[in-house]
Amino acid sequence: MNLKELSLFLTDEIFVLQEEVKEKLAVNKIASRLDLGSSSGSEEANEPESPAMVKEHDPEPIPYEGEFKQSILVIYQGDELKESSRAFLFKIFSAVNLSLKDIALVSELSLKGSNEDPLEQLNPEKMILFGTIYHPLMGMKKENYQITQESIGYFFADDLDTLEKNVPLKRKLWDTLQIFFNIKK
Repeated sequence: MNLKELSLFLTDEIFVLQEEVKEKLAVNKIASRLDLGSSSGSEEANEPESPAMVKEHDPEPIPYEGEFKQSILVIYQGDELKESSRAFLFKIFSAVNLSLKDIALVSELSLKGSNEDPLEQLNPEKMILFGTIYHPLMGMKKENYQITQESIGYFFADDLDTLEKNVPLKRKLWDTLQIFFNIKK
């Protein structure tokens, strides 16, 4: 349906929020990268003005902590890590011989503030997402602690606060990390 046909039954003005355009484009980029289906491509064709709006703005790179030497993207729920969650996270990574030099540590807030697709911008080999975030990446989730190997290897885990307090979930995370990083202990 084109805009002229659409105007025949929509009489009120319609406004597209810039944030919604960013989210829609991010979903389309991720879906096309992972070949999740053809439905996103047809939706893109129905919105010819959306890409033009986004192209007017300079790309906003995703800020991250770390040096990303081993191409591992780690995303966590929330704006910033509490000190206890940060210590817990680095304890986990030291157990699999990783440090801040090896990863890109990204907050949910950093993802929301950027119009870049994290998989396209950073091109990680592996990704771990802690918690539930409001971002198109959540569309990739099947279930927690299930390793998926597509264009990248990734898995989702519970949020760090929950993991810190729950021993069975810590064990589940440890078992998954051993498989994910091929660690035999």
